Amino acid sequence: MGIISVLLTFLLSAILYYQGMQDQFSHEVGHLTETMAQALSKSDEARSEEYLDRMFKENHEKMHIVWMNTDGTVLYDSKPDPGGDYLTNTVVQEALDKGSAYEVHKEGNDTPKNYYATMAPDDTILRISVERAIPYRGFSSYLPEIIVFLLVFMVGCLAAAEKETEKILRPFHLLGDLVQQIMEGRPAHKLPDDYKELQPLIAKVEEQHNDIENYLEDIEEERNTIRTVVDTIADGIILLNEDKEIVDYNKTVEELFGLKEDKRYRRIASLYHDEDWLRAIGRAYHAEGRQEYTMTLFGRPYRMVMNHIELNDDEEKGLLIVLRDLTAAYTAEKMRREFSANVSHELKTPLTSISGFAEMIANGMYQKPEDVRLFGSRIMNESQRMLTLIDTIMHLSKVEETETTITWKTVSVDSLVRYAADLIKPQADAKGVTIDIDAQPLYTYGNPALLSELIMNLLDNSVKYNHQGGHISVRLAPEGEDKLTISVSDNGIGIPKEKQGRVFERFYRADESRTKATGGSGLGLAICKHIVEKHKGTLNISSVEGEGTTVTAILPRLSDADVNKENAEALTAKKEAADAESGRLAALEAEEDKAREEAAKKEESEKAEAQKKDEEAKFHHKGKKLKKNKKSKKKNSDLQIFQNESNPCDDGLRNRTHAPTHHKSVQAYMHPSLPHSPFFSIH
Repeated sequence: MGIISVLLTFLLSAILYYQGMQDQFSHEVGHLTETMAQALSKSDEARSEEYLDRMFKENHEKMHIVWMNTDGTVLYDSKPDPGGDYLTNTVVQEALDKGSAYEVHKEGNDTPKNYYATMAPDDTILRISVERAIPYRGFSSYLPEIIVFLLVFMVGCLAAAEKETEKILRPFHLLGDLVQQIMEGRPAHKLPDDYKELQPLIAKVEEQHNDIENYLEDIEEERNTIRTVVDTIADGIILLNEDKEIVDYNKTVEELFGLKEDKRYRRIASLYHDEDWLRAIGRAYHAEGRQEYTMTLFGRPYRMVMNHIELNDDEEKGLLIVLRDLTAAYTAEKMRREFSANVSHELKTPLTSISGFAEMIANGMYQKPEDVRLFGSRIMNESQRMLTLIDTIMHLSKVEETETTITWKTVSVDSLVRYAADLIKPQADAKGVTIDIDAQPLYTYGNPALLSELIMNLLDNSVKYNHQGGHISVRLAPEGEDKLTISVSDNGIGIPKEKQGRVFERFYRADESRTKATGGSGLGLAICKHIVEKHKGTLNISSVEGEGTTVTAILPRLSDADVNKENAEALTAKKEAADAESGRLAALEAEEDKAREEAAKKEESEKAEAQKKDEEAKFHHKGKKLKKNKKSKKKNSDLQIFQNESNPCDDGLRNRTHAPTHHKSVQAYMHPSLPHSPFFSIH
């Protein structure tokens, strides 16, 4: 860099010096032209021509001198040109107008010339032309001496700068070695007495290093503690980034999925390629808030809870999945169900026998047939009612059981309404009840079988508890931005106001006599309420005794965008599952691993190269700047002396040198990056 600066300074000085010589030469020739014009006279033409001829020879015949009248008549020409018309020359024309003129002109392939023309006292014109290369010939004669001087000057500057740079950089080298020793955990050597001013800096670096070491130890201890706690949790924990890649997981997940290799930064589909599992995860990415699902994994029921979290300070979004094994809870539930089934079976067997004997009595197999038939009919009716009750209880148990095996999907509610109405129509027609349907195309996320049963139960109640020839109105409409309502209204018997608050209780009957007549169990609305709550909705009833009843179910609604997103997610889950099954996912991840490896190697290489350049700049940048500064100062002084001595003109060339300016750079001390576990960000 120093050499380049010296060469640039030399080049600039040479250009300025040459330009100065050109200006000086032009000035001198112009002055000579004016002087010669004063000595000319047409009255003494012979003496004037002799004078011009002498000046031509004294200047080594390097000038072209023309003396002429204002009409173009040539009085003297040092280099006669028979065909030349000097009067048309622009410099001559300008001299006729202004008294004197100057221009640079090139004719053909000739060297550019300086042209000077001036009016003599006797109204004649003197024109002189000279080649512009003449000043360069003068300059070139000094060129070898200039080059030799610059070489000697440059070598001297380099030697002096090298020595001074070594002296200046010595404490920086020493400081770098001491910092390196501290970072490696070795005790720092004692500073020489010449550099005691660096001792506070070294002490501060040692203090900072000790603080960082202690901080890293605390972080590592805390990290190990958290990792131990997370690994001992019975629930499986999986952390995904926004690209559905596995960031981290605990040992429970390793045992559950039987992992034999590290799955971090693999797609979740590579962990378990089940379509329902992948669809649930995909839906959780698009949904807001906490998402819960129950599904079977490897033949065991699991509750899957998913929450959105921030992975780092860059606000990168991720998904935290917690898997809870429900086997124990479901085992207890199964035992309860088995007990209920056994009790039902034990009750059903004798009741069936009673029903058989009651039928025999009702058929007149005994004496006094009137009494026997009466009591037999009652026994048979009660038996049938109890059998129906048992079946209803078992059905309720089955509805509750669906918590373990329920399948959730996008459901067209209007289609279910029309389907249920078609099924109940024969029962309604038998009673003369008409059904009017007003259903908009709306969607919800739920179980089609349960929702269908909900609508069927509401329609069944409206038919049972209606008058002959009554009317039922079914309305399906949006409610707000994200809800829908299913309203079933009838003009039947209605429910007393004081009893409306208990109609959703199990086995509660608003009208015992009416219920017995219709065969009701008191569980229909309880089942409806359970289904609605399972779908995160609400069930309301309004009734006026003698006028009719309206039951309204409010359920979450999917928008068209939600439906499209759900369908797209389903397709994505299906494709991911197919890719995982076919092995395409493994090939894709192999390509990604290769790309990551190449990127890591490239980054490491660039980092090493940057570190190398940084070290070189750190130890040599300041030295080079000092060299350039010294060279510039001495060069300015020497060039000024040289040009003053070599310039033959009094007013000559003004030497201008430009010393480049520089700034100092500071190398910051950076502590190593802290270890990071994704579980630290879980809130």
